[in-house]
Amino acid sequence: MKHRTQLVRAAVIFSTLLAPFTVRAQQPLPADSKVIAVAPASPLAGLLTDKLAGVAATSEATQFESARLAEIISDKAKAYQEYRVSGAVSRQYGGTRVDVFQTQNELTAFGLFTYCSGGEKRMLDGLGSDGALADGVVMFWKANYFVRVDAGDSGRAKLAAAVALARAVARSIVPRSEAATRPSLLESLPASQMISGSERYFLGPESLSAYIERGREMFEFPGDAEAVLAEYNQPAPAGSLDQITAAGTAAGKTGSGGKPDTPESAVPLKLIIVEYHTPQFATDAVAGLNEFVESLPEEERNRIAFQREGNYVLEAINVRDRELAQSLMGSIKYPYTVKWLRNPLWPTNDPFRMEKTAQMLISTFGLLGLILLTVLGVGSAFGATIFLKRRKQQQEIFSDAGGMLRLEIDPFERTLLGLPPKRSEE
Repeated sequence: MKHRTQLVRAAVIFSTLLAPFTVRAQQPLPADSKVIAVAPASPLAGLLTDKLAGVAATSEATQFESARLAEIISDKAKAYQEYRVSGAVSRQYGGTRVDVFQTQNELTAFGLFTYCSGGEKRMLDGLGSDGALADGVVMFWKANYFVRVDAGDSGRAKLAAAVALARAVARSIVPRSEAATRPSLLESLPASQMISGSERYFLGPESLSAYIERGREMFEFPGDAEAVLAEYNQPAPAGSLDQITAAGTAAGKTGSGGKPDTPESAVPLKLIIVEYHTPQFATDAVAGLNEFVESLPEEERNRIAFQREGNYVLEAINVRDRELAQSLMGSIKYPYTVKWLRNPLWPTNDPFRMEKTAQMLISTFGLLGLILLTVLGVGSAFGATIFLKRRKQQQEIFSDAGGMLRLEIDPFERTLLGLPPKRSEE
């Protein structure tokens, strides 16, 4: 009964405390009130403000998820998705359109920039981490953003306005660190005879196929594989058809259309490095590449060279000078590194080290005590068993005569002495 009274009192106190909140929740909202959903502002939409570089926006900012990238970049959507583009925003400023793409990190933004800035371009200094102008489009990357400003034509005034808009967007992007991060795989490309600005960074077969014919059939990218490509100048072999063509071009020979013939020696050698993150992936890639090359005509096979170096798969395409190709691939070494995760000689900063030490000591002495008790118990039982067994054996063979025969003469004692027979006590 006492416990029931205490429960009733507790329920009354709890109901009293909860009553004000219950009444407020049940009160209806005023008729003229409005419910406003509060959500964090998108970082993408914040980059394209209503006014950039003194130019007012002529449309609303339109955001696109990764699945809708085809609406603004058409057939390149798959390649953009390989660079981990999570979203994009687009807005018009007069006749100029500004597109901002958000990628997973700085490396993917850099790769997307190298993919989009291929071909003839002019590098722009002081625009993001790297900036370029190609086919009337100003583009740059900074932090994990890739930005392209399409001027619509190549007029000088339009291009100047596009560059101004791009610089305004670049100023609004705040990176985590001042130093821009680039893929370490680029450092494995040989610097000798490399054509400046030809480096490319790929994360999938779609983007690779834009620069290498039938690249989808050559390489797969399992396990987050990555690749780099660079172009190299290669001389024509002595006495080859290339030199004859080059000589004819130098002499003013022209082909159809009145344009000079392009010598085959002018075609650069393309060197690809694909890094796989396990030896098994690299082995499978080499086997697949060998099968693909064997299916080509002999002339095309002679212009391809490839080999494996550690987890790298190296391939040279458009080979005219095989010695140059072998020299370039031979200079590439897979960077094997062995690192201590932690030097065991350094003192530990573990805040629980004293507790762990005490637990270890207790466990050690406890184990020793258990072993000692086990030995004593087993030894005592064994010794007692042996003692009792020997005692029993002694009792079985014991006799007061030491095991000898004894003659009992007591019954003849009274007869020999002539004594009367013993009286009965009854």
